[in-house]
Amino acid sequence: MKRRSVLKVVLTSALIAALSVPAAATADSAKPVIVGLPMAARTAPVPAGVSPELAGLIESRQVGAHADTPSSTEQWLALQAEFDAASLQGVARLLEMTGAQFAIENVAGVTTYRVTPITIDPRWADTVFVHVHGGAFVFNGGEAAMAEAIWMAHGLGVEVVSVDYRRPPLHPFPAATDDVIAVWQQVIKDHDPAKVAMFGTSAGGNLVLSTVLQLRDMGTPLPGAIMAGTPAVDLAQTSDSWITLQGLDPLGAREGVIEGTFDIYADGTDRTDPRLSPIYANLDNLPPTVLLTGTRDLLLSDTVRMHRALRAAGVAADLHVYDGQSHGDYMAGFFVNAPETHDAWRELNTFFDLHLSD
Repeated sequence: MKRRSVLKVVLTSALIAALSVPAAATADSAKPVIVGLPMAARTAPVPAGVSPELAGLIESRQVGAHADTPSSTEQWLALQAEFDAASLQGVARLLEMTGAQFAIENVAGVTTYRVTPITIDPRWADTVFVHVHGGAFVFNGGEAAMAEAIWMAHGLGVEVVSVDYRRPPLHPFPAATDDVIAVWQQVIKDHDPAKVAMFGTSAGGNLVLSTVLQLRDMGTPLPGAIMAGTPAVDLAQTSDSWITLQGLDPLGAREGVIEGTFDIYADGTDRTDPRLSPIYANLDNLPPTVLLTGTRDLLLSDTVRMHRALRAAGVAADLHVYDGQSHGDYMAGFFVNAPETHDAWRELNTFFDLHLSD
């Protein structure tokens, strides 16, 4: 047989295999075709396409073993305090690097941090952005809440109001979104909501989406645009990348502490409730939304699923997936002056400039 004929047979066979319905499916369609695919141990090198700065950050990382999940309120509070103290060191470094200033304000009975950058861009001179912090719903409270607010304020030249919402274990759902709603309603008394963006990463992305869904259902004016960075949008089911990317993301794994935070946040509420898991919501008439993630992000699948659901609902939604980045690395890159962080700022500036009303 000639070489070209052999190649044709091989390609044809591969195509037939790809398009064929497995015999198991035709034999009994009630049973899953594939229960699970075993994954071989492998070593993932630093991605070739990332900047030297980000490559150095990735190369220096280690993914630790699963931490023990607290089994009492006292243990949760102790872990919360430990985590918050560690995060506060990052906030101190961000303030030093950016020169941003902050003021503690009580807004509608909720503690907030107003972050002001050294320079405010004229486009955002008459507005503020509202920030909802991440931390698996449980961590990063107090002044530690400001990390992403500082990053955004500095990168876009905008004043940011960061919401220090009440957290589990003492204040489970719906305390967090109740606080964000209260702050939002106060903010729009002084600012045109169409000119205000709301943003957050991880659990903060979840809370942004949940808050906006509730505001819509209340008939309250919505933000002109929102950012949901690598959001946890499904607390009920485990999306694909939680499993397939485990071992690549310093976030670790859903199993253990993270799953525990979902438990104490939900506090018995059905986790498919759209206020807990926005992926199950009717998404009609949500504001334009920008989503960010990375190819090594445990929440890549959550983010992708949310983007497709928003698009299916007719919402203007942009998705930016950065090669090699783990959970929230578009911010972590700031500490090493990675070009990817500047790219994220540029994309956010472009998105908000397009969608926030003049």
